[in-house]
Amino acid sequence: MSGRPEAGDGSEAGGRSTRLRAALRRAFWAVDRSFDGADPPPRPLVFAARNAAGCATVAALFIAAPVALALSVFTDPAWGRLLQTVLTGTCAWLLFWAFLRFERRRQAHYERTGYDIAPRDSEAPTGARGVLIGALISWVPMTLFVWLIGRLDDAPPSWTASAVLAALTVVCMNFAQYLRERRRTRARESADREAR
Repeated sequence: MSGRPEAGDGSEAGGRSTRLRAALRRAFWAVDRSFDGADPPPRPLVFAARNAAGCATVAALFIAAPVALALSVFTDPAWGRLLQTVLTGTCAWLLFWAFLRFERRRQAHYERTGYDIAPRDSEAPTGARGVLIGALISWVPMTLFVWLIGRLDDAPPSWTASAVLAALTVVCMNFAQYLRERRRTRARESADREAR
């Protein structure tokens, strides 16, 4: 009745936060597996994740150099342009480094628990709904990208024109992916026939 918390309250709150973190971790790994995160990563990604600082430096230079070139057209003092370029490069380096460190931890988790190396039924066709959702998901950022690129021109395209160009690009990309998958399927079938 003194108003002080009981001794068990602190451990109960600590237990709840531990259970919450464990549930969030399990949910993350389940979502990661559903998006093919458990597939073995390509060698360049493994190399980049193991050498996060160096690869982040190279990637940040690729970001900072165009920013420096873009800022060089303004008449601001040289130290101002230099400061903006350094800040942009530093922020880009931090983002790339954080992503690669996270990727390394993700790879280490799958090295401990095992990658999904079982063959998938890749010959099962993706339903129309899956193709449409994938196209819409890639269409939205592509529209924004086309619109931003159009800003460089003197007469930039409208949002409608950007959306149409992005839709055409997405359709072409999906068609190229379909042709690539068809070629792989044919090569796999011919290899199976030769093996018999």
